[in-house]
Amino acid sequence: MKLKYIKEVQSGTFRKRYFPAVLTAFLLLAHASIEAATVIPTSPIPLLPEITGQLKQAHADKDTRWQLVVFGFTHCKDVCPTSLANLSMLVNAAAAEKIKLNGIFVTVDPDRDTNAILSRYIKAFGSDLAYLRFEGEALERFKAAFSVETAFYTKNPGNMQNYQVDHSTTAFLIDSRGNIRVIFDALKDAAQMEQIFRENKALFEL
Repeated sequence: MKLKYIKEVQSGTFRKRYFPAVLTAFLLLAHASIEAATVIPTSPIPLLPEITGQLKQAHADKDTRWQLVVFGFTHCKDVCPTSLANLSMLVNAAAAEKIKLNGIFVTVDPDRDTNAILSRYIKAFGSDLAYLRFEGEALERFKAAFSVETAFYTKNPGNMQNYQVDHSTTAFLIDSRGNIRVIFDALKDAAQMEQIFRENKALFEL
């Protein structure tokens, strides 16, 4: 297994003001190497309290310590279903190692992804997965917290249903304190994450 460990900037003020830029740099470094995309920062990357609170709402009825977060949309033909299948597999792999973990799917396409559609969609991948749906500025703030970028193609007033969305496949492992602990590709790195559950027990000792 090949992992990339990156030293985090220690200044709290720096983290608060420039966190999206720091995370963007991590993601660029991770994908710059064809040999390693999984990133384990040597210092946890704290999320803003607003974002942490929103993540907890997704599984408000469960005793969750760890969360895996991916972004996507329900009209996605192959990337998102694969990401969610991997997410479900990782939730089960974590449970086998006695790690309390749930998965969260965040839609980047709220115009088509209603709550009813998301609820039906997510259930097909397992009971330990949930979704979050934001609109407008709330969605932009949430995406910015994870440096997630999206691009909409052929979406216009005359075409509000049959358009395509490009988005990041990066996934995030978040601890109970609201810190990002691992950054990985939801499509390519699921096996590495499963190995982390088995072999990196110290990471989960909070």
